[in-house]
This record gives sequence, C-alpha cells and structure tokens, in this order.
Amino acid sequence: MPAAQAAQVVLKFAHEAPETAIKGQTANKFAELVDQYTSGAVKIQVYPGGQLVPTMDEIRAVARGQIDIAAPYTSYFSGIDRSWDVLYQPLLFKSPEHAINIFAGPIGKHLLASLSTRGITGLGIWHDGPVYLFAKGEPIREPGKLQGRKVRMAPSRPLEALLEAARATSVSIPATEVYLALQQGVADSVLTTPTYAGPAKWNEVLTSGSKMMFGVGGYGFVVNSKSLSRLSPEQKAGFLRAADEASAWNREQALSNIAHWEKYLADNGLQWFTPDAQELGRWQQVADAAEAAQSDDAKALIDQIRQQR
Repeated sequence: MPAAQAAQVVLKFAHEAPETAIKGQTANKFAELVDQYTSGAVKIQVYPGGQLVPTMDEIRAVARGQIDIAAPYTSYFSGIDRSWDVLYQPLLFKSPEHAINIFAGPIGKHLLASLSTRGITGLGIWHDGPVYLFAKGEPIREPGKLQGRKVRMAPSRPLEALLEAARATSVSIPATEVYLALQQGVADSVLTTPTYAGPAKWNEVLTSGSKMMFGVGGYGFVVNSKSLSRLSPEQKAGFLRAADEASAWNREQALSNIAHWEKYLADNGLQWFTPDAQELGRWQQVADAAEAAQSDDAKALIDQIRQQR
C-alpha cells in the first residue's frame, strides 16, 4: 500500500437526516473540504439516515468514541447543559436572520464550550430553520386548538411546558419513525422545521403549518476530543478550517433553504397560516409558561438575546 494511503486517518460522521436535508448537505460539504484541506490524509465517512446509531444515542456515541463526529439536534444537548434550551424558547427570536447571528456569535460559542467536560469538542452550530407547528387538519391558529393534540417534538423542556399549558400531549419519537407515527395516529401534530419536514416528506401525512417561531432548529456539530487529538498539527489545521467553512456555508444557505422548503410544502398541498400581531399575542401566555420552565442560566441568555433583537 502506498505510504500516503497507509497514513490516512478515517473518521466516521453519523447523522439521522436525509442527504437532501440541510444537515446532510452540510455534512457532505464538510467531508469534501476535509479531503481538500488535508490533501486526502483525513477521510470523513458520512453515514446519513441513522445508519450507525439512533438519533437519541448520537451524543453518547460520539462521547464514547463509537463514532467520531455527529451533529445531533440542539435540544438533545440540554441533557448536558440546560442552557441549550434557550434555542427553544417560543417567540424569542424575531426572525431566522436573528437566530443565525446568535448561533454564530458569543452565545453560540458559549454553548459549544459547555460540552468540553464530556470529551466532546464543539465545532459549530448548524442552522436548520424556524420551528413551526404542523398538523393533520386545519392550521392550529390559537393555543386552545392544541388541547387534546398529540404533538411530536424533539426532547425540550420549554416546549413540553408550552404543550402542557395548552393541554396538549408531547410525544417523543425518533425522526426516522415520525412518518409512520403520523400515519398510524400515534401523533397528529409536529413541532419541527420546514427544512426537515420537506425532505422527510412529512407533508404527505400533514396538511397545515402555522408560521410562528416556537424555537430555532439546529444541530450541534461536534467531534470526539480524542479523535481530534490523533490528527497531526497539519491535519488538525485542515480539519478545523473545513469545519469553520462548512459552518459558514450552512449559514449562507440557511435563508434560501428555508424559502425553498416552505414553497415546496405549499406547492405540494400544505396550507400555511401566518399569524398577525394580535394572534401572536394569544400565544404569549403559553410562551410565558415555557420561559418559567427554563433554567436560570437559560433565562440569562434569553435576556441577552432579547437585547440583540
């Protein structure tokens, strides 16, 4: 075997998203850049669609070194640091642009730094899109219409508190199982992003969406710290350069990606509801219940984010 091939480092990157979703695209972009900036000395093997580990096990798997790289949904990191819940405070972010700037700024860096005690190195926070409320049937226009609903969501204390205040039931189901759950009636609504619902074709079992920012979906892009330490200084420099540029590419694509999938969903039969200021005001009471469930650290970050609107 040629010496260059013998010295090649292979790192496994596992995620649950379809390759057509923004996470799948960004993961593939990162792999391409690593190959480019390390002249092939480091190879990233990307495993999409939950091939290697279930969604809920990704953080543990990367911390143990079972996989080298992951990009779990940001809400899963609240099990390590509840400050991550700040990203799922309903009605906090005024726009996707506002959220993109927060992800890339000091607050995003603070959240990533909190992972270092678990043997994980944070590389970036990838943007997905605004968390909307999707439903089977007519759009859910007010909190009272949530009563009795079975709403699938990724684990999130503030969103669970919101649903409880609205007398709805939160249902925890891995993303790869949501389509079937909606078909079978295990869930009848979903809190998710249009940029995930579209590629996953959930519009085939959902009929409406309410455009209110119940949070901002995204992914904590992380690497096992020991895996990173095995790289030579030159390899590490190329790896980190690729990570920074992939994260920047993700931010550049975010707004057009959101617009694309919102249009795709509408063109394929989904009915959108966009609330006015008065209608948003009716949701503030349940949003307040979500904020009351936040940790003190998360509440401090909420105040900082409000100041940056």
